[in-house]
Amino acid sequence: MKLNLSYILFILLILSCNQNSNRTGIDANELDSLNIEGPKKVLTSSDTIGTGLPIFYNMYLSVEMTSLFETVGAIFNDDLLNTADNTSDYITSSKKAMNIGVYAVDLSYCRVFEQFELAGRYFTSMQKLAEEMGIPSDYFINTAKRFDRNISDKDSLISIANEVYVATDKYLKDNEQFNAAAQIILGGWIEAMHIAFDVASTTKDVEILERVAEQKYSLQNLIEMLKSYKDDEVTGYYIDKLNALQTQFNDFKVDVPSDFDVNSVEGKKHLNNYIKQIEGLKKSINESVKK
Repeated sequence: MKLNLSYILFILLILSCNQNSNRTGIDANELDSLNIEGPKKVLTSSDTIGTGLPIFYNMYLSVEMTSLFETVGAIFNDDLLNTADNTSDYITSSKKAMNIGVYAVDLSYCRVFEQFELAGRYFTSMQKLAEEMGIPSDYFINTAKRFDRNISDKDSLISIANEVYVATDKYLKDNEQFNAAAQIILGGWIEAMHIAFDVASTTKDVEILERVAEQKYSLQNLIEMLKSYKDDEVTGYYIDKLNALQTQFNDFKVDVPSDFDVNSVEGKKHLNNYIKQIEGLKKSINESVKK
């Protein structure tokens, strides 16, 4: 069974839609919202959707995300992002792989806020790291030209960025570098949660808090996938850190009644408790996982 899920998501925690697990061949631009339920099965790094994009754990890229950000008052914050010019700092193949995932998430974040020039720099960094991992540059020639022509088109931007990832993922798997492909997903997940926790704690929006709480399921699937490569020193390190995070995540529950009033005494009490837990998760991501 193949699930219609997109890899390049980060604050993906934001909108809800119904999941249809029987469709295949869906384009990334068709994915318009997010529904996170309990995991239907354990996923592996070799699971893909019809177009070859890797499954990213019940997460959908939302083309409606901008309106939700506006609703909750979120603003663009480049301090949350990894610096696009950091590629020279990544010497090992593991660091290169993980930061392809990180940059993909950062590019998506920039796209939401129409920061097209910065998005272009992240695209270039993704391509550079992929080439440094041994992927021939001719994989990206046509894609790079299209990117330059469509730099201000949000929908084209995300589609073209997906092409870079698909080419990278295919090359790695064709050359049996499955651990590297898994580490790209790992990097993207960590960056996604880093941004999501910040948005949740600063906006204090209940809907976003609910979406964040549901990420315990994506974390569970991520850990299960990485276990296939636990003998790798870097992957093993992150498995340990993610297991610790999962214990903390499992205690985070957002149970919002239908008559929830954030301005009531009880509502404020619940909200403050949620924010306190989010701050704890954010600290764990920043101090022990995101490094």
